[in-house]
Amino acid sequence: MKQHKLNKQAGASMVEIVVTIIIIAIGLLGVASLQANTMRYLKVANQRTEATVAAYDLSERMRANGQGVKNSVTGAASYTYTTAYATTVSSLPAMPSCAVSTCTPAEVAAMDINEWLRGLSNRLTDGAGYIVPVAPVGYDVIVMWKEANLTIVDPSCPAGVPPAPGIGVRCFTVRFTP
Repeated sequence: MKQHKLNKQAGASMVEIVVTIIIIAIGLLGVASLQANTMRYLKVANQRTEATVAAYDLSERMRANGQGVKNSVTGAASYTYTTAYATTVSSLPAMPSCAVSTCTPAEVAAMDINEWLRGLSNRLTDGAGYIVPVAPVGYDVIVMWKEANLTIVDPSCPAGVPPAPGIGVRCFTVRFTP
């Protein structure tokens, strides 16, 4: 009688195929998670960039209105805005009016602040800001926006006066020295 030799395996078994599919699936899930995190961090980076641009925009407006940085009559700071974050987000202040050629430095300051706040609300998610005089060096320009996954009070936000904006709000501060 003739004996049959067992043939060696010539292809992949079903177990090997299933293991390969599982490994590929785990890898694809990892890539998808990486993509989602990249998009989230990209949005956060974009918001920070917009905050930086906005803070320097106001600083340049202040520098251009040198006489308006301090009111020439009262000596008080013309560039001051410390209205609570929630109030600013819910309703922006009314736009001041003056004829462009006859605006006083204080009126230009009021228009600059208003345009800056409107720009913040357009550029950032629930964007708002504070402008706080810091004697004797200048001003702190604080840009604030709502960050989706932030569940704490940002330690870089001001405490006291002006009021702290609360949980989930990110702050960026630039000190402007005229």
